[in-house]
Amino acid sequence: MQPEEVKVSWLDVRIAVAVMLCSLTAAMLNHFGIKFTFGEMKLEVIQKMTACIACLLCCQDNTKISLKAGINRLIITALGGIVGIAVILIDGALGNEWGLSVMVGVGVLLTLFLCKAAKVPYINARIGGVTFVLVSCTLSGNARICYAVFRLISTCYGVLVVMLVTWVFSKAVREKPDKCQGEVLKA
Repeated sequence: MQPEEVKVSWLDVRIAVAVMLCSLTAAMLNHFGIKFTFGEMKLEVIQKMTACIACLLCCQDNTKISLKAGINRLIITALGGIVGIAVILIDGALGNEWGLSVMVGVGVLLTLFLCKAAKVPYINARIGGVTFVLVSCTLSGNARICYAVFRLISTCYGVLVVMLVTWVFSKAVREKPDKCQGEVLKA
């Protein structure tokens, strides 16, 4: 059995272009000082990391599959964020780091359950758990709520960029619609 030749595919290129556009958008907003201020904290309106990860996870072989992946990503991000906000509000009332630790475990369980109830694939449900953990544990106090909101906005932006890039690539090769669907680039 011969080893598979490693090549760059059109899907790889679309992913890279989508990631680059999200990164450039975040850099541009940062350059012009467009941030959300919460106390002394300044949060990115488009979180570079979040938008880029959405591109990596949602960009698929065609617009239909990319849209489905994007919808799943938005569902799990929203559910993880909502459960995270609930835990943040309870944590604010309790103010006990030991209690937060227990709530993080319960929150992950609830996020997994809600994502399964929303009928997203289980691996996506686990990524929803990652969103929950990031929202509930990354910052402190109510700044976590703002982080959750801008995480959802950034995910939406990443999904929109993926859809645009996938659509543009498919239109660019109208005469051969499969050209941008997994074919490798020739050197």
